[in-house]
Order: sequence, then structure tokens, then C-alpha cells
Amino acid sequence: MMACMHAPLFDLSDLYDPKRHEALTDDAWSEDAAHAAIARICAAAEREFDEAEGSWLLHPQDDPPAPGTRSVNAYWGATGVVCALRDLASQGAVTLARDYTRWIEGFPERARLEAADEQHGTASYLFGESAPLLLAWQTTGRADFADRLYDLVRGNLHNPAHEPLWGNAGTLLAAIAMAEADLPAAERTRWQALVRDGVQALLDDMAPDPDAGHWLWRQDMYGRIRHHLGAGHGLAGNAYPVLRATGLVDATVADTLLQRCFDTLSATALQAAATGPDGGVPVANWHAVIERERIAAALAAGQRPLVQDCHGAPGVVCRLATAPAAWDALLSAAGEMTWIAGPLAKGPSLCHGTAGNAMACLKLWQRFAEPLWLERARRLAMHAAAQVEQARARHGQGRHSLWTGDLGVACVLWNCVRGEAWFPMLDRC
Repeated sequence: MMACMHAPLFDLSDLYDPKRHEALTDDAWSEDAAHAAIARICAAAEREFDEAEGSWLLHPQDDPPAPGTRSVNAYWGATGVVCALRDLASQGAVTLARDYTRWIEGFPERARLEAADEQHGTASYLFGESAPLLLAWQTTGRADFADRLYDLVRGNLHNPAHEPLWGNAGTLLAAIAMAEADLPAAERTRWQALVRDGVQALLDDMAPDPDAGHWLWRQDMYGRIRHHLGAGHGLAGNAYPVLRATGLVDATVADTLLQRCFDTLSATALQAAATGPDGGVPVANWHAVIERERIAAALAAGQRPLVQDCHGAPGVVCRLATAPAAWDALLSAAGEMTWIAGPLAKGPSLCHGTAGNAMACLKLWQRFAEPLWLERARRLAMHAAAQVEQARARHGQGRHSLWTGDLGVACVLWNCVRGEAWFPMLDRC
């Protein structure tokens, strides 16, 4: 049985930095406007695809190392864009102008070379080979792609990064997608066993923090040791594949891991009460890391916790929205924080922008079936669509990426049209 969260109350001003956010537009939800925005985003992506290069230019806001840089990874590269385009087309949201198969077949090797110098290996789901291999197998059914993917996931089970971008929690998503696919019995059994091993590895790699005793994963990443709490690099992101693999793994293993995560997030939540029509509304957010000295230094510099998918309340909601009912109060409070903070001034993206916050509201609509959350998601999605157009006018090009750019916004808008809550490349691969 999971316990209720108990933590001291803070002032709302301690939980986020309003300067990172901007006022929500007055644009009312319009399904026609959403359809039009999706069509514009996808048409621009197809128009600006370079067939000779088989990819898109990285956007200036993605800090490319040089003008003309391209990527095929899932995060800001061609794999993510093509996955989004194909998924939207499969649902009837758009009609594609081309078949991307011949480029998809080359993505895995290009992704391997792209990540060859990375200190955390080339297996990464978002920055390496595993998502391109999954897409290539889904497109072609070739056994060599499946076998290469299997070896990558198995070899990444105890990656010391211990987080979703580079580590086991990310590559495990590819194994889950394979275990759910229509495969011969023996092949499905192989992937199901790998999923169980991956979840067990997540549990085995957890350790109690020596100071507070909270169960955490230790991130050895980019030459630094951290204990992250959120979705991008930490605890919430690591817990997500356990929920995604429900029915494939031992319930005792999953329950133990989720209990530990609940206890840690409850104990580390920064809680406050916002003014609402019926009195105080509980809100919650989290620091990015648990290290006290880093938190103190950030606060001394005037930095407050982030409220975006990669760090903070929205990511906790997006990754844990299907957790047991005992999580209700914690997730609802995180959702209220997301709504109060509002659109990100940084832009419209899934990872660190307005679309990610809209997705958190969609997840709570899915969990609680309260129309308010769908209304909030739609308002934020309309704002994100406007941010896409503003950025295009400013830079003279689209931001053709899934996690940092326009395609994530298109996926969120389509979710809002359908009243659904699938997070691209997480809930559906």
C-alpha cells in the first residue's frame, strides 16, 4: 500500500520562475485551426526534406556545431520526424507526399556513426541506434535489424548513465515495442524475456541516497555524478518503462520499484497552495537533482525549479500518469503547477516547451476524465501552434524535429483533436 505524500509547504514563488514562462494567448480552441496547424507543420517538413541528404537541417535553436549540420537520431533528427509523420498519416491526420522507406533503411548505420564519439555508447534510444533500428524493422520486417536491436538493448542494460536518454530506461522502450509486436511465438518470447531483464536491471541499479535514504538512480553522465528526479535524465523517466511494460513483467518487481519511486517523489516534492475558486489548490514541483549543494547554489543564483517535460512537474505527470490510484494527489498537484506556470517562453517543444506542458494536461484528462484538463491542454496546444508560426517567421525555416520542434506540436494538436494522450515515441513507437 502506498502512503500519502507529506512535505512542508513552500510559497508558490519558490516552486518556479515566472520569467521562463509567458502569458497564455486568448486564442480559443478551434478544431479547424488545429487541423490547419498540423497540415502546415507536416507540409513544411515534407517540403524542406532534402532527398539527397535523406534528412533535415538542424535548426539554429538546436545549437548545431556548424551551419548545415544534420542528424538522423530520434531526438532532433530524421528518425523522430519520420516517426511522427508516419504516425500522423496512419491515423488520417495528414497524407504524406513520399515514402521514406529507402532513407529509413540507412538511418541505423548513420545514427551509429553520428553517436560514435559519445562517451555513453551508441545504443541510446533518443541519440543513438536503437530507435532508428526499431523504425527500420517496423518498416521492412528485416531480421537483421531486429537482431542488431536485440544485441544493443541487452548490451545497454546497466549503462552507468542510468537514465532514459542514454541508458537502459530508453533502450528498454524499443524492446517493449518489439515484445508487443506481431511476432512468431519464439521471437516474442525472446523479447519478453529481455523486457523482464531490463526491468529487473532498473530495480537492481536503484540505491538509497546515503544522506536522506531516498531510493534513486545514480547518473554518471558527461563526466559528472548526479541524482536526477525528473523525466529527462532521472527517476520519473526510469520508472516510465516499468509502467509501459505492465503485463510483461513480474508484478512484485514492478510494485517494488514504483513504491520506491512514489516514496522518493513524495518526500522530495516542493508543495505549495495556490488560490482557486474553492480555496487553496495543492501544487507540487521538484528540483532537477537531489544534491543539496547544487540546489543551494541554484537558489542563491536566483534560479528556481523548471516546469517543463525534461525537468519538473510536467515530466513527472507525463511519465507516471498511469501509476496506481495512490498517486492521484501527487499527480494532480503536479498538473496544477504545470497549468499555473503556463506556456514556456523558450518555445513550443515537447522536451522543454509549451507542447510538453499541454501533454501533461492531456495525461491528466486521460487519468481523471475531468473536462477541465482537456480544456487546459487545448489552450496550451493553441499557444504552442502560435509559437511555431512566430519561430518560422523569425528564423525563416521550420524546426523539423520531434522533441525540440514542430513535429511534437503537431502530435499534441492531434491528441487534442482526438481527446487522446499518446506521447510520441514513448507510448507509441
